[in-house]
Amino acid sequence: MSDPFRLPLGAAAPNCLLPNGLHLHDLRGQPVLLAFAPDEWNPAQAYQSTIFAHLLREFEGSNFPPDISLSCWHSLSCNGVVAAEFGVAGQRALVLLDEQGQVRWQTTVAPNQELRTGQVLAALEALRPLASTGTPPAPAIPGGLSRRTFVTATLAAAALLLLVGPVEAAEPVSPSETQPPMPASNVATIPITLTINGEAHRLEVEPRVALLDALRENLHLTGTKKGCDHGQCGACTVHIDGQSALSCLTLAVMSEGRKITTIEGLAQGEALHPMQAAFVKHDAFQCGYCTPGQIMAATALVQDKQRRSAAEIREAMSGNLCRCAAYPNIIAAIQETQTA
Repeated sequence: MSDPFRLPLGAAAPNCLLPNGLHLHDLRGQPVLLAFAPDEWNPAQAYQSTIFAHLLREFEGSNFPPDISLSCWHSLSCNGVVAAEFGVAGQRALVLLDEQGQVRWQTTVAPNQELRTGQVLAALEALRPLASTGTPPAPAIPGGLSRRTFVTATLAAAALLLLVGPVEAAEPVSPSETQPPMPASNVATIPITLTINGEAHRLEVEPRVALLDALRENLHLTGTKKGCDHGQCGACTVHIDGQSALSCLTLAVMSEGRKITTIEGLAQGEALHPMQAAFVKHDAFQCGYCTPGQIMAATALVQDKQRRSAAEIREAMSGNLCRCAAYPNIIAAIQETQTA
């Protein structure tokens, strides 16, 4: 199979315009990772960051540079202009540029290609730093790559696994050529500690687990409701560091070290939070399913002590849906609380 890339290794990358309005030449001075795929990746950067961190530890131990930033990562459509410039239109591909804007590593991933972490790491083995010889370390590693570019290449290894997406239909193969699926029990978990309602909770979760599922399934804090599971209804709203957040779109592993408050943490013993009391007083609920999310969003809204009109409250609360249409009573409860 011929190499689809138009640019050989070491060639200067074209000054393409990226979706964020920057040109590639604007990014000189840092490694740049261009990932081409037919659709947007979701869950996005948070899940990828977790995988990257694990690969960095596998490659470098605890000594990887603290200033390495994932801002070098750019997810692009394989059907766009930039993909055409690099000769990978319609293909899943990965391109690594060094600080000078030169192409230092590139690959494509076939629709039916299966990749495992070990295979990708082996492909990057040549990029490892030279062994210590007792002499001062050179400023670059084999192949003329700087250490920052090497670390970005390590990130590229993890990114390859994300590029593969759903396997498409392939030619039938004999049973001897197939491998049994990996049991779910072999999926790696990560130990994390979440601070929820003032208490620390130690958990073992997969990197992909949403905060909402960790709350409900692992900690049995079922006051936070699962509605759409796509960040569109607001039923799962919690507070993270005092700000309203959708727990269905927040990964549990990215919530470590932050202060999380759920609906269970608002009341002080038997004393309801003023917002909870106002919801009861104004009968601001019917079936009650959306109520925890409504109350959490409302308490975050009024903490700045601003006096908002009914129209402003309606706009601010537009991300929290009530299928029973109790909106007038919800607005009345919030108005009373913000003037208390």
